[in-house]
Amino acid sequence: MMIGNELIRKKNISNELNQNLIKKIFYKIDELGQEELSNVLIFKECFNWKTSLLPILKMNFSLDEIINFYQKLIKLGGKFKLKDLMPPRLYSAHLNYYYGVIVEQAIREIKRKDIEKEKNIISELSFDCIDNEIFNFLYGNTKLNLWREYAIYFRLKSKSYYVPSKIYCNELDNFDYWLSKKRILICTRELNASLLSRGIKYLKGSGIYE
Repeated sequence: MMIGNELIRKKNISNELNQNLIKKIFYKIDELGQEELSNVLIFKECFNWKTSLLPILKMNFSLDEIINFYQKLIKLGGKFKLKDLMPPRLYSAHLNYYYGVIVEQAIREIKRKDIEKEKNIISELSFDCIDNEIFNFLYGNTKLNLWREYAIYFRLKSKSYYVPSKIYCNELDNFDYWLSKKRILICTRELNASLLSRGIKYLKGSGIYE
C-alpha cells in the first residue's frame, strides 16, 4: 500500500510517534481510490487500523516503540477517540471492525464464562471442550465445520477447494467478521441485541472502547 513518500520518509515526519502523526497517515490512506482501499480492508468493509499502520510505522520506528505507543493509547481508554483522527470513510470501516471482530470475540468470551459458571467449570482446560458448545449456540455449527464453510466459499475464492486444517492467526479477523454476519442471521433480534450490549459492556470494563 503506497501512502506517499512525504509520510514514510523519516526526514519528512516527526521523530515522535504521536496521535498527530497517525492522523496524517489516516488521511493519506483515505486518499486511496475505493478499489485500492478495499485491498486494505477486511471483506472490503473493515479497517484494522493497528495492523494497517504497522508496516508504515516500522519504516521509521522500532517495533518496541510502536507497541509502547499502542499500549499508551489503550491506557487512555475512552479519552482516546479515533473519530477525531479518522476521516468519516475510514472511521465507518473502523466501526465495522470494532463491532464485527472485537465485539464478536467478546461475545464468545462472555458465552464461555456463562457456560463455565453454569457447569461450575473453573479450569483453564475448559477452553477446548466447550468451544463447540459456544459455536453451536452462536453460529449453529461446530468451529471446524464453520471454518470449512468459510474456507470453501469465502477464503480463497478461485481456490475454494482448499480447506486448511488449522486457522491461521492472520486470518482470524476475516473469520470472526464472517462469523458475526452468521450470528446476526441465526440468532433472534432480541438475542443479538442482548449479546451486543453485553459484549460492549464487557469490553468497556476491560478498557477497550470503539
